[in-house]
Amino acid sequence: MTLTALAMVLFAGFLFPANTAKAQAIDNLELTLEVALKSAMEGNPDVLVSALEVQRAQSQLKAVKGNFLPQVSVDGQYARNLKRPVFFLPADSNFPGAGGGGTGPDEGTVIEAGFDNSYQLAAQATLPLYNRQLITSAKAARTAINISERGQDISKNEIATQVRKAYYDALLAKESLEVLGRSLENAQQNFTNTQNQFAQQLVPQYDVIRAEVQVENLRPDLLQGENDYEAAISNLKLLANIPDELPVVLAQSLQQLMESTGTELLAQYTVENNPNLLQLGAQAVYQQEQIQVQQASYFPTIAAFANYGTQSQSNNFRFSDYFWVNTSSVGLQLNIPVFQGLTRMRSVEQARIDLKQTEIQREYLVRSLNVQARNALNRIQRTRAAMEAQRRNIAQAQKGFEIAQISYRSGYGTLIEANDAELALTQARLGYLQVVYEYLNALADFEQLTGNKSNN
Repeated sequence: MTLTALAMVLFAGFLFPANTAKAQAIDNLELTLEVALKSAMEGNPDVLVSALEVQRAQSQLKAVKGNFLPQVSVDGQYARNLKRPVFFLPADSNFPGAGGGGTGPDEGTVIEAGFDNSYQLAAQATLPLYNRQLITSAKAARTAINISERGQDISKNEIATQVRKAYYDALLAKESLEVLGRSLENAQQNFTNTQNQFAQQLVPQYDVIRAEVQVENLRPDLLQGENDYEAAISNLKLLANIPDELPVVLAQSLQQLMESTGTELLAQYTVENNPNLLQLGAQAVYQQEQIQVQQASYFPTIAAFANYGTQSQSNNFRFSDYFWVNTSSVGLQLNIPVFQGLTRMRSVEQARIDLKQTEIQREYLVRSLNVQARNALNRIQRTRAAMEAQRRNIAQAQKGFEIAQISYRSGYGTLIEANDAELALTQARLGYLQVVYEYLNALADFEQLTGNKSNN
């Protein structure tokens, strides 16, 4: 028992540190924007559904191509003749037995044919040699794959933008919470200093009460900030396909992401790579091919065929005694469409209307994308300029805060001035974060509109 207990202790000593290290690794999962985007592209439901749409279009192309292969069918039939089939012979027929079965001088003879049981088995194979409609349909099916792929790009583009914005939301909540935390620390330090000064009879009790109120006023804001951060993280996990129970730590900051972007070449943008626009372009090609498909119905078709059949009849079920008759044939079949009630003409007309609608939608989308891209670019440039003002504002607020603190501790300033300075510094820091956040969001919108390739 002693050796067994010792072995268990040693085993636990080796096992639990490994599990602990693994748990710590999971608890400290560092999530960058790139990792979040990659995870979303691999597991987001919208992206997965769009990938299945591509597979569906590919399967439809294979189905169309299957029409070029031989079509083989086998038919079998058994019939029990309750009344045997008959055929009629005229009275003047030279066929043996004719001329006596009728009731009038001009009537012939009715003769029963066949047996009680009838069996037929037939096999047929056809192979299209020329079918213009099949050829154009296969071409249209390939374009349909392109449309589905562009739809997948649309999903990826939208999800990438949503993940970026969710990551920015989480960073804003996190860094705003940090600013509020520093503000609370300053208020608590100020409260402690005021208590010490009051103990030395350097400040009135009113200052102590006001300093304490300042601390308590910040606690609800801090709690709200924590709730906002948790909600933002949950939304980010949902979009990025990260298990909700898996804790994450944001490995980047708004400042780092802002510094990693460049705006020098943004003015030379084009919306031609927008996936929505590319999909409409593919749809226009598809509409043109649909016109060709309908026009191809005017052309004749040629197919090769081969038939083989066997049949037998008998009054009994002794199959071994049956006499089977085999027939076979091969040949070519020509089908020339002549008139189908103007349906083909109307189908072509409808396909042309569909093409016109797509062209109108594409033209409007180009104009809309250009307007939105210009607006997003203006937001980028405006927030970029606002950042410089906010940086100067933070520097001035920091300087004013330090002066107010020194003045109050020296007895030359008031607590109201110190609190106002601290509030101004907090607002300046939050304002700067908000401007950087707005800049990154405007950039995300701009990249979505112009079809940035990093989204794919």
